[in-house]
Amino acid sequence: MSEPLTSLPPGQATELSLSIERAYREALVIDRLGSLWALILAKCFLAQWAIGRFSVPVNGLIYIWTLTLAMALVASAYYLHAHRLAFRFFPTQVRVASSGLVGLVAALGFVAYAHWGLGLTGLAATAGLSAAMLGSWSLIQASLRRAWEPLMGALVWWGIALTSLHGGDVDALLWLGLGFLFAQALPGFMLSLRMAREQRV
Repeated sequence: MSEPLTSLPPGQATELSLSIERAYREALVIDRLGSLWALILAKCFLAQWAIGRFSVPVNGLIYIWTLTLAMALVASAYYLHAHRLAFRFFPTQVRVASSGLVGLVAALGFVAYAHWGLGLTGLAATAGLSAAMLGSWSLIQASLRRAWEPLMGALVWWGIALTSLHGGDVDALLWLGLGFLFAQALPGFMLSLRMAREQRV
């Protein structure tokens, strides 16, 4: 007779297995949503860059950012509802990832205020500093998840940060758009695909 794989009673062992499976599925759903948002931001930055670079007579704030982000928020709410997930900035248990994300958003807010509110930094420097912080966030994710995909994203973000800092303001939005595409969305989709394969196995 084979020995049980766990010392827990059968009922508790089953509940533990279901909890682990649920947590794994929720992580996969959030990873996919984060990758989709990175793709949306890449589209917005690249479209805004093209409007300025080629003098397209379009109001980017209204027709690119406002409409896109509004539809993305609605779609995200339906997506989370379909998977029966409640989006919480602060989960019951304090997590390093949640704290890091809040800190990243706050830091990016200060950088944006320094540029648009106070005029202390140029657009290239603002984009470069933002890319460097996003690279640090990817490194934190790589450490927490023990995954190589976010680490690859961190290296790409830091390369974009250096390029933007040494470049001009005219292409700053281009570098941010490429960063969200190749350093955030692509590694995120790759990680989600690998997790889905491991879950099936």
